[in-house]
Amino acid sequence: MPVCPLPTPESTDSRQLRRDVLRLALPIVGSDLLQRGVNNLVDAILVGRLGAADLAALGLSQLLLMFVMSLVYGLGVGVTVMVAYHTGAADERRRASAARTGLVIGVAATLLLGGAGIALSRSVAVFMGASGHLLDLTLEYLRLTWYLFASYVFLHVASSLFQGVGDTRTPLRAMVGVNLIHLLLAFPLIFGLLGFPRFGVVGAALASGLSEGAGAVWLLWQAFRRGIFGRREDRWTAEELARILRVGLPAAAERLLTHGMQLVYARIVIGFGVAAYAAHQVGLSIESMSFLPGLGFAKAATTLVGQRIGARDPEGARASIRQANLLGLGVMSVWGTAFVLFPSIWVSLFTGDPAVLGYSVSLMTCLGLLQPPLAIAMVMSGALRGAGETQVVLLAAVVGGWLVRLPISYFGGVVMEMGMTLVWASMILDWIVRGLIVSWRFRRLSLGSVRL
Repeated sequence: MPVCPLPTPESTDSRQLRRDVLRLALPIVGSDLLQRGVNNLVDAILVGRLGAADLAALGLSQLLLMFVMSLVYGLGVGVTVMVAYHTGAADERRRASAARTGLVIGVAATLLLGGAGIALSRSVAVFMGASGHLLDLTLEYLRLTWYLFASYVFLHVASSLFQGVGDTRTPLRAMVGVNLIHLLLAFPLIFGLLGFPRFGVVGAALASGLSEGAGAVWLLWQAFRRGIFGRREDRWTAEELARILRVGLPAAAERLLTHGMQLVYARIVIGFGVAAYAAHQVGLSIESMSFLPGLGFAKAATTLVGQRIGARDPEGARASIRQANLLGLGVMSVWGTAFVLFPSIWVSLFTGDPAVLGYSVSLMTCLGLLQPPLAIAMVMSGALRGAGETQVVLLAAVVGGWLVRLPISYFGGVVMEMGMTLVWASMILDWIVRGLIVSWRFRRLSLGSVRL
């Protein structure tokens, strides 16, 4: 029996499909919001009280960790797609094989990526400009993080398994627990309270690793208890490993190339001065709030398409994506309208610097106009991932980011001196191009003939 029953292939009623999309998407939004709260907001607020060097070490360490985790996220896409496909096909044996193969991938990622992190942290941190006390703090944080790297990996792998079977509420409950444990540990470990030593920024790494490890253990236990890993005799297979890698590696490459593009893009923005870069960072913080719903609908699209293809229901897959698109477009357009109508209010929530506030109208107008194409591109990319078409999503990221956004930003904004408005407007063109590519491919894709 499937862990989370899939609606029948004939169930293409719009109201029911909207409920299916929201049932999957809303807990994902909550989970991602909580995870960002642990990794960014809570640690930044607490560590910021220690001093500028500690806060900079935290930011640099998390930047490097995000880059490495891109590979894990990509492999998690492969796990989700294959588990969803076998769930839709009601093939419990192969679903168990895919789930167990996900565990093997988690072990390999922990050993290989964690080992590489231990060996290369100093060289990478120095390359990024860390030196002296900042370098020491960064290496202390990273060293402990790599030793606890299994916590991060298996929390994501386990969440990917549940997303594949269509249960996104259990990972949300896990993230609530992770946040509570993190808060209980972070204060005493960072500041030396309740008899604990004062670990400083390393205490933040320890609190994150232990809390996420607890979440990973609980999720894996739930997966075993609910039969996702099948019976004792079920094993991982090289066939499932090849399928997961075929889907997951292009997704990982997409993440890596996107992070690389964003670093180059940030370097272009920095060239316009401190105020412009500060405004850009504020814009990213504001835009992340609208980004989370789109990401939730995109992940829901991945699961729904994977399950419907497995159930040999291509029309149901397309109907589900139509609803996911409408919901994503509606929610993110509301955010976009608010950005355009109240630009100064949004930016003033983060800073009162007059130089930064001077960029409010151009920044928030661009972010507002960005929301509709961003919503479509994200949902359609999620749909293609569910069909195993991760190479097309990778191609769209290369064309939109590297061949559209960066050249327009540099030659238009810098060489032709058209300024930051054009640099920010290039983001809109980037996501329009991505949306056109992935939408075109999904429309032409024969879902009935897809075999993952």
